Amino acid sequence: MLKNSLLSNEKGKRVILSGNEAIVRGAIEAGVKFATSYPGNPCTEILDTLISVSNELGIYTEWSINEMVGLEAASAASIAGLRSLVAMKHVGLNWALDPLMCINLSGIEAGMLVVVGDDPQSRASQNEEDIRFLASMSELPMMEPSGPAEAKDMVVWSIEVSERIKLPVLLRATQRISHGLEDVVLGEIVQPNAKVEFKRDERYLVTGAGGRSVRLHENLHKKQELIESIIEQSPFNKIVKHGEEKWGIISAGMGYHIAVEALEYCNMREKFATFKLATPHPLPKKLLRNFCNDLEAVIVVEDVEPYLQTNIRAILAEEGISCRAYGRADSNPRAVGEVTFDEVLSMIKRASGNEQLFIKSERPHVTKFKHMLISRPLTMCSGCPHRATFYAMKRAVNKTLKDKALFCGDIGCYSFASQPPFQLIDLKFSMGASIGLACGFAKSNIDNKVFAIIGDSTFFHAGIPALINAVYNDSRFIVVLLDNLVVGMTGQQPSPSLGLNANRTESVSILPEGIARAVGVKFVKTFNPLNLKEAERAFEEAIGYQGPGPAVLVARSPCAVYVTREAKIKGERLHKYAILEDKCTGCGVCTQHFGCPALVTKDDNKVWIEAEDCTGCGVCAQICPYRAIVKEVS
Repeated sequence: MLKNSLLSNEKGKRVILSGNEAIVRGAIEAGVKFATSYPGNPCTEILDTLISVSNELGIYTEWSINEMVGLEAASAASIAGLRSLVAMKHVGLNWALDPLMCINLSGIEAGMLVVVGDDPQSRASQNEEDIRFLASMSELPMMEPSGPAEAKDMVVWSIEVSERIKLPVLLRATQRISHGLEDVVLGEIVQPNAKVEFKRDERYLVTGAGGRSVRLHENLHKKQELIESIIEQSPFNKIVKHGEEKWGIISAGMGYHIAVEALEYCNMREKFATFKLATPHPLPKKLLRNFCNDLEAVIVVEDVEPYLQTNIRAILAEEGISCRAYGRADSNPRAVGEVTFDEVLSMIKRASGNEQLFIKSERPHVTKFKHMLISRPLTMCSGCPHRATFYAMKRAVNKTLKDKALFCGDIGCYSFASQPPFQLIDLKFSMGASIGLACGFAKSNIDNKVFAIIGDSTFFHAGIPALINAVYNDSRFIVVLLDNLVVGMTGQQPSPSLGLNANRTESVSILPEGIARAVGVKFVKTFNPLNLKEAERAFEEAIGYQGPGPAVLVARSPCAVYVTREAKIKGERLHKYAILEDKCTGCGVCTQHFGCPALVTKDDNKVWIEAEDCTGCGVCAQICPYRAIVKEVS
């Protein structure tokens, strides 16, 4: 059904789409022919969805090895004449910033859109940032939709603007936009007559030699006047003002809907003018001046940092406009994360000066459904091979090192090993940092055996340079590389070790142990973590290795979710395991020391296995001291 909607050329047809799906539809309508991404919430589904229709529409789709490579590939396609799109999450833009700060100088040819999934509240990320500051630094226009329907139209408009100004355009899509649903009106699908060719031009040689990059920077500054004039005419900046209001609200993204709901909640809709601001950078100064000129105060509703409020205050001060701008910069302590309903109510109260107007209370629909929201701790899935790896690792460490071990973690599902029952991660920062941190600890002569725990996709993304660094500088520690063949945390997208590319066609299988040997690692061992005896022996051997350089262990077994999904596609039945109740003593080894979610404790402390969750990995049968867990007979 979704595929039919995305491919439909029925202009005016209404369909329900998520924000990510609407962005894809916008790309289709704009005639995008080249799309890249690296998996990362909240925007993973953009390329996943594009892949589903890429053959019918002749769109090249690629899961790039990281965001930097994805941006470089998409910009090359644009320079060659193909409209392109690259999608990444906010921390991915950090990786891609190096080439972006050159592409903004060189410019592009065909329209190019950089979709960045920002993550206020850190719902699916290690930290929250605010990518609007990077738009200002790069001097590239940025758009921010308030919902899926607007996102679709904004994509089409932005790609056309990009082609006009010969620069990439950024689109900020936060979690609430990317995963929200809305009624979207389909437009016409455009098929641009793209001639693929490279036209040599010295502007593509971004270099400091002879002052060339400085001249290119000057040219970028000169383009700002054109960009600002286009932004002033953007159809997405919308003002509702009747002329008698004393106060106003300026809001961006999902904050616009929260602001409107808050005004309606306290019967103040008619007393506040509203400005739905869709262009965080550059700000439409003329529109802002006209909006604020006759108002006593405005409140600025935005996520994370007071980016808009700070810049709006500067514009008002520059123009000598006495309107006060309230927002997150005024809260003490300063608010973080997503803007909330109660936060907006407090702003309205402050701007209007009516201290008796509001009583903080939950909205009726929140109270009605709040009891249904069950708190669930994050954990590895049933049958996850990483759980077996950590079980074997903990046994080997307890046997040989006791408490003299230090564990550097990384970004991926395996980071849940920081929680009980394993508690085997002491530090976790950014992509690939585990090996870099381990290099530093090892060279600090710390009195611990140092472990760097990293996944296959993260290793390919960011871990290889750090491993080379470890070999080059003879840093002695253990790299535990968990290879489940896919990018498990974001939806089982293929990793280079799987041997399939984005469209599930066969590709070269690139194995981490091959890379490790190629860069000079002397101790490399691959094992199956679902065989606990084999896994434990591997850890003991690595712990005993004295160098030179690091020891690399590769724990390889497919992601349990991937295995389950593939079995369903092929109509195969996975073998399940069951408890022999007369043999189970309720000792708790399987539930307390292993902790697979498929293992459930009954009232009498005995265990039963949830058949729907069991993937048949068989690890629980290996650890049961009473042999009370057996494979079910078909």
